Amino acid sequence: MKTGIELWVEDVRNEGVLVGERKGERNGERKKALKIAAGMKAKGMDVNEIAELTELPVDEIIQL
Repeated sequence: MKTGIELWVEDVRNEGVLVGERKGERNGERKKALKIAAGMKAKGMDVNEIAELTELPVDEIIQL
């Protein structure tokens, strides 16, 4: 049987894993959006339209 401290440590560890997973998902989504935006920009699409479709800031798209 686990002690109160062991249960607390397990809860904290599990929360840390969830936070890490969410951060990884956001990073992956952002990388994909940047890749798509770069392709759209290379095809000559309007930067404002790219920003609207990818939800990326215009200034970031300009720098691609």
